[in-house]
Amino acid sequence: MMLEYHTAPNDVRIDPSISNVVEMLVLTDTYYTQILKYINVPGTVYPLAPTSEELANEFEKLNEFKSASDTIVYKSAKFKTLFGADADAVNQAKFKIVKLPGSSLSDNEIKSKVINLFNLYFDADNWEFGETFYFTELASYIHQNLGNSLGSIVILPKNASGSFGDLFQVKAEPNELFLSTATVNDVSIVEKITSQTLRADR
Repeated sequence: MMLEYHTAPNDVRIDPSISNVVEMLVLTDTYYTQILKYINVPGTVYPLAPTSEELANEFEKLNEFKSASDTIVYKSAKFKTLFGADADAVNQAKFKIVKLPGSSLSDNEIKSKVINLFNLYFDADNWEFGETFYFTELASYIHQNLGNSLGSIVILPKNASGSFGDLFQVKAEPNELFLSTATVNDVSIVEKITSQTLRADR
C-alpha cells in the first residue's frame, strides 16, 4: 500500500478556516494485484480503481489519529499506461533492438526478457506519484541486465505523425504512476540501427 500527502499548489487559494482537508493518495495491495494481473494475463479487463467511499471505509481506523477538525479525503492512485495498444496514442511505442553477435539467447528469449525487465522497472515501489519517465534511464537498466546479448535499444512512437525522440520523456500526473503494457509484439530485433530502421514497421 502506498500513501502520499498532497499540498495545494501555489496558484490555489486555501480557506484559512480551523478545519483541514487532508487528501491522501492510496494504492491498495488489492488494486495493484488486479493491475498486475491485467498486464500479465491476456484478456483480463482493466480493473476499476476503488472509489473514495470504498477507501474511506477500508481505512476508517486512520480517523483515530486525526484531529477533530481534520477531514481525510481518500483518492485512489491511477496509472498512466505506456507503450502498449491500450495506452494513449501519443504514448504507444515500438522498440528496436540490436542483438550482439554470439549471444546465447534467441530472438524470442531477448524479447521476453526485455518485456519482463520493463515490468520490473515500472514496479510501483520504484516510483513516486507524478514522476517523469526518461527513456535513457530505462535503456540503461536494460543494458545492465542484458548487456551480454543486447547492443542497443531504441524507442519509436507508433503514431505515424510521431518522430524519433518523442517518447524520450513522459510526465505523469500528480495522482499517477507508470505502467508498461508493452508485449513481445512491440519489440523487434534488427541487424543495426539506421534511418530506415527508425522509420519502418511503425
